[in-house]
Amino acid sequence: MKNVIFIGLTLASLSYAKEKKIAEKLSFQDARIFVPSKGSVATAGYAVVKNNTEKEVSLIISKAEPFKAVETHMTVEKEGRMAMEKVDKFSVPAKGSLELKQGGNHIMLFEPSREVKADEEIKVEFLIDDQKLEVPFKTIPRVSSPKKEEAHHH
Repeated sequence: MKNVIFIGLTLASLSYAKEKKIAEKLSFQDARIFVPSKGSVATAGYAVVKNNTEKEVSLIISKAEPFKAVETHMTVEKEGRMAMEKVDKFSVPAKGSLELKQGGNHIMLFEPSREVKADEEIKVEFLIDDQKLEVPFKTIPRVSSPKKEEAHHH
């Protein structure tokens, strides 16, 4: 029994050390998710992701409780109109940054299983070069230009 507990603690500490090492590679600034509008099943998340390493890093979103689905999107111009396009991953350049912003690259979160309120912390899980990293995103109220933001949803 002691061996099982020791192995469990060892694995947990290795997992924590691995996540800490990944967190040293990437930093997330101003990580925020809009509180979904009344009646809406989707919202968006934004942040500035800085890569502190000497090589490009792949960033894939995997989950964000309490949302049932999450996706990474980029905004592109098609036939003179702006449209969102789902992408499998984002690349963060070596010693560079990636801005997740309205009207550009961003994360989409769909179908919350409960009401999401302002000033919550949502843990968003990313895969960074196939290793998990949980990042806290703060929920913020939707206050500026609702028409522009509404057009942003599917």
